[in-house]
Amino acid sequence: MERRTPSACKRPWLRAAISLFLPVLLSCRAAPVLTLARAFLVKGDSATRAKAFMRVAVEGRESERARAAVLWGLYACDARSPVGALAGFNVARPQGGLARLAAHRLEEALEGSRSPVGPWRAAVAAPWLSSDDRLRLRLQGAEVLASRGEPTAGAVLLPELGGLRGDELGRALAVTALAGGAAGLAAERSLAVGFPQLFEATFPGRSLDRVAATFSVAEWTSHAQALLDAGEPQAALRGAARAGSGGSVTAARAALRLHRPSVALAWAARGGERCAECWLERAEAYRQLAWGSPTGQRQRNFGEMLRAAQRGLQLSTANTTSAGRGELLVGEALVELGRFAEALPHLDTPLAQAQPRWEWVVRRLVMLQARQKVGAGLPTDLARTTRGRRLAEYWRARVLARRGDRSALTVLAGGGFPDLPAQWATGDLGARGVAIVPSARASASPPPPAWASDLLTAGRVADAVFAWRWELEATGGNGPGWLGLLALAEMPPLEAVSLLVRGEPKLLSGPWQGLPRQLLERYLPLPWRPELEAAARRSGVPPWVLAGLVRQESAWNPRARSAAGALGLAQVLPDSAAEVARELPGLARAGDIFEPARNLTLGAALLARGRRTSGGSWTVALASYNAGEKRVREVWEASGRRDGPEFVESLEIPETWDYVHRVVLLAEGYRILYWPEGRAYPWT
Repeated sequence: MERRTPSACKRPWLRAAISLFLPVLLSCRAAPVLTLARAFLVKGDSATRAKAFMRVAVEGRESERARAAVLWGLYACDARSPVGALAGFNVARPQGGLARLAAHRLEEALEGSRSPVGPWRAAVAAPWLSSDDRLRLRLQGAEVLASRGEPTAGAVLLPELGGLRGDELGRALAVTALAGGAAGLAAERSLAVGFPQLFEATFPGRSLDRVAATFSVAEWTSHAQALLDAGEPQAALRGAARAGSGGSVTAARAALRLHRPSVALAWAARGGERCAECWLERAEAYRQLAWGSPTGQRQRNFGEMLRAAQRGLQLSTANTTSAGRGELLVGEALVELGRFAEALPHLDTPLAQAQPRWEWVVRRLVMLQARQKVGAGLPTDLARTTRGRRLAEYWRARVLARRGDRSALTVLAGGGFPDLPAQWATGDLGARGVAIVPSARASASPPPPAWASDLLTAGRVADAVFAWRWELEATGGNGPGWLGLLALAEMPPLEAVSLLVRGEPKLLSGPWQGLPRQLLERYLPLPWRPELEAAARRSGVPPWVLAGLVRQESAWNPRARSAAGALGLAQVLPDSAAEVARELPGLARAGDIFEPARNLTLGAALLARGRRTSGGSWTVALASYNAGEKRVREVWEASGRRDGPEFVESLEIPETWDYVHRVVLLAEGYRILYWPEGRAYPWT
């Protein structure tokens, strides 16, 4: 009779795990019971510590077994023993943040140990995994195996493709395509249609054009939309052209992304008179034309925008995204045409309020209505954000002040938040600067959750931070827990700032009056202070203004790079840097543009030059630094060369408008904290 080889012996990874942990299991009865406290004292490498916590998990006190099993699993991951780690985690059955941590570390161990498909399949079957972690592990395992030349083994891990969407579907299609066969051929085509960039990464030597040559009209339409979603509008426009009239909406959107509104109008017209989306794209094209036109032509283009948006809204199905776009576009056109009462019903709909540009349009409505001295019905209640609400309050306060009632200006100026609305209100009252007095008390930082104590005792701070952050994210919202997390973790300023705001929302929305100084200083850090002050002195820029600019531009990351090619702390463009360097003694020779002292000097010089060409206005200089002098000059001239709300609130580039507001607020914060003797806004 033929002897059958035990199945375990056919699996080298399982034999290795047994040889590693069986001696310990067999010796557990002879050795004294090891407590969790004693296991913490065990020295040695990760495998040694994993064995110590395993003994507690197997024979220790009932109350300590699950806790020890978590550490057994984590140290086994460190030892690149995913099978042992899985055994520990299966005993622990972690939940919440610990489960997310275990899944993350197990994935790293499987990949780092070059595990075959068997351990990946065992991990995917773990009962404590969440559905999200199970899917993540399936996809990662499939990709790892495929990258090692084992796509067929990787495909075994994949879930059903029909239940996947977006990036997850693309990743699964790539592995399926590499696995070959009939399913692989179908996946390859689907990848070429819907995920062109991933197709090229999956098959680097294969021409996408050869596959695309056989696309149907519907496939060309989907392909063009995928290119547009991937940030390739030029390629999307070419692809949509291959789809004919079926790709007209995508082609129009791609043309608008390329700032070619006339091309967008031509494509939108090809979609037919009954196409709601085509009419809405026409409205978007006229909007783009209007903002780029001289004043006289602008009104005509806004009139065309209104007619196209009304037709698109009429054809749109109720309670859809298209209907929301139509409501907003109609409202915006009416606002720019000065028909405020007609615009309000459109802007007051929930569909319009769900659109990304909604508050921008409402801000324009409030500002234009106030500037035309329309005193009644300023819609301050429409503003959703703190800035939107405070701007609406400021314009309303100005209307009331014209009637002799200055109380609303006084309230805004004394609110303890040094943003532009408060600064303008202070100026209207004949005063200067917004008074802020930070508190000397320490900020409240809640301790880590109870489950984190074992991780911290073991010195696994990074693991505790990972798991705690996941739990805070999962529960959503803001709260002091984020401050506790930051007290435990060491994070770069850019990452820390976003979490500080979640821990103390007043940092973003005010008031700052009475906030702990320690908290404000972490929100507004000041590295490279000597270099910054030297750069500011050299160019005649207040150091707090330069600090506010750098905090907004790079969050003090000296190696920062923008999509537009701006570099370093002050995000200077190489061409602009080379030009201004020739004007500065000692900087004319070539140097490392990322070097903090040089970068700050170049940024300060560019900002100072912008101020000199704008009559001494810092807000105009800041806008020019962000958008370029040419784009800002027209707004500056149209505002009568007057600084303040007349200029800032007329900025028609949302990003630049936001930039000026942010830098002024940050700069005033830096002045209050680090240079309290400096001149308050407007800093002249």
